[in-house]
Amino acid sequence: MKKIFEMVDFKIHKENLYAVFALIFSVIFIKIFNLDSIPENSMLENIQLVALFGGFVVCLFTKKYKVFYTFLAMLLFLMIARELSYGRAIFGRIPGTVDQFYTWSHYKYGYLAHIIVGIYIAIGVLYALIKKIWVDVIEMVKNVKFPVWTFLASFACVFIQMYSEKYLHNSCIEETAEFVLYCLILALILIYRKK
Repeated sequence: MKKIFEMVDFKIHKENLYAVFALIFSVIFIKIFNLDSIPENSMLENIQLVALFGGFVVCLFTKKYKVFYTFLAMLLFLMIARELSYGRAIFGRIPGTVDQFYTWSHYKYGYLAHIIVGIYIAIGVLYALIKKIWVDVIEMVKNVKFPVWTFLASFACVFIQMYSEKYLHNSCIEETAEFVLYCLILALILIYRKK
């Protein structure tokens, strides 16, 4: 039992301030502009990309645990693409609407988008298996204390995001929780990289 506590870190890391800033910024932004919903591809939703892109860049330039961080960069790239609806949020807006986008079925070869995403995911999984990602993961678990509060806050954000989308139908809470979650992911990347 004592060994388990030695592997756990109950400290609140300064990297978690990104998430605190994201929460405060979102609440102030929503209050100032008196928003009751956050449309797709809006400014607040696009700001989330900053946290994801920051994590992506850090992963690309991390030398230690290279396999793990490369796989994580691939995952973050997929999350960035998903936030942009795999490009539809950029070029697929329906004219005369605020947050409506053409579906992939609207385009002649739109079905290929799903196939490409599937191939990308398969490549990521194959990379992780071939390069034995578990070796890096085991080393990280041995060498870096588990940041409890950052993980708990991440799980809380996932729960809030899913609950607000499914039951509250409140995009303000949903997008705020998502933004805070992305900042916590960035914090975790930085915490593990530093240690």
